[in-house]
Amino acid sequence: MKKKIVLVSPAFPYRGGQALVEAHLFHALTQLGYDCHTLTFTLLYPKVFFPGSSQYDQSGKTFYAHSERIYRIINSINPFTWIQAARRIKSLNPDITLFVWWMPFFGPAYTVIAWLVKKWSKSKIVFLVENYISHENRWFDRISSKVTLDQADAYIGQSEFIRNSIQKLHKKPVYKTTLSVYDCYNLGAFTKETAKAQFKIQQPKTVLFFGLIRRYKGLDKLIEAMQYLEDDISLLAAGECYEDIAYYEDLIQKFGVGAKVRLVNQFIPNEEIEPYFKSADIVILPYNSASQSGILMMAYGFNKPVMVNDVGGLSELVVEGKTGFVMPNNDPKTIAQAIVKFYENDQEDYHGNIANLNEKLGYGNLEDIMTTILQK
Repeated sequence: MKKKIVLVSPAFPYRGGQALVEAHLFHALTQLGYDCHTLTFTLLYPKVFFPGSSQYDQSGKTFYAHSERIYRIINSINPFTWIQAARRIKSLNPDITLFVWWMPFFGPAYTVIAWLVKKWSKSKIVFLVENYISHENRWFDRISSKVTLDQADAYIGQSEFIRNSIQKLHKKPVYKTTLSVYDCYNLGAFTKETAKAQFKIQQPKTVLFFGLIRRYKGLDKLIEAMQYLEDDISLLAAGECYEDIAYYEDLIQKFGVGAKVRLVNQFIPNEEIEPYFKSADIVILPYNSASQSGILMMAYGFNKPVMVNDVGGLSELVVEGKTGFVMPNNDPKTIAQAIVKFYENDQEDYHGNIANLNEKLGYGNLEDIMTTILQK
C-alpha cells in the first residue's frame, strides 16, 4: 500500500519559490510512488504586506502545476481556516505531513495546524526548511521559527547551512536535500546570439542578475562593480523590484555605467525566462544573505556557471573554478575582480562540469529520507 504524504505549502496559481518547490516536490514524491496531496492557501499575504504587483503567476506556461489532490483552505490570518486545514489533514490520514517553511510570518498558522494534526492523528510532522529566519532577520523571527519548528518530528534542510542552523536549536533528526535543478525553463527557443539580439546587447560579454530585486540581494554592489570593468562587459539585471527602483537607477547614473547596464523591472513569466539566461556568460548572486537559491538552480538548469558571495549555503553548490566561483565578500571591487577572473578562465568546460554536478542535486534522496523518518 502506498504511503501517503500531505504537503502544506503555497502552490500554483501563487507565484514564487515556494510554489515552485511544491510543484517539483509533489512531482518527485509522486514519481517515487507516494500518494501525495497538497493543502494550500486561499490567502497567502494580505495585500498590505505584499510589495509586488501580484501574488499570482500569470505565466502562459507552467511546470508541474496540478489540479488534482489539492485543497485550498488556509487563510494566513484566519485561525478558523487553520482548524479546517487540520481537520482535512486528519481525514486524509497521511503517514507524513510535510510543511514547506520559509517565512516566520506563517508561524501562527503552521503552529496551530501542526499541533492539531499531532493531537488528532498519528501523522509524522516534518518541516522542509528553505530559510530558518527571514532575510531581514527581524527580532521576532528566531522566536517564531523555534516555536513553530518545535512541532516537528523531523526536519529536512535544503542546504548544510540550514541543517546546521536547525541542529543548534532543535533536538529532532535533521536530514539534508537540495532544491531541484530547474531545467524546465530551457525551452530550446533561443541561441545565445538570438537571445542577445532580443535585448539589443552589443557587448561581447554579458553577466546576469536575475530574480526579485530586494536590498539583501546586493544588486547595488554589482552595479557599482561595473565601473571597474572594461566596456566590453555588460550587465543584464532582470526582476521585479520590491522597493524604489529609483535607488538603482540613481546608482547607474552615479557610477556612469548606463551604457553597459540594462535594468528590466518586471516579473518575468516562465515562457520569457530563457533568453535572459541564454544571453549571459555567467549568473551573479552577490547576496548579502542567503540559505540556498532557486536562481542558482535555474542557472544550472541552463548549464550556466555562477558567481556567489560566500554567505549561507550558496558556496555548497559551487565547485570552485569548475561550475563557478565563490567570492569572499560582495565588495564591488571584489565582484569586479571575480568577473575578470572568470573571463580569464575561458578554457574551462563549465557546461560539462555543471551537467555532471546536476546529476547529484535535487530530490533524488527523498525516498531514503522518508523511509528513515517513517521507521523511527
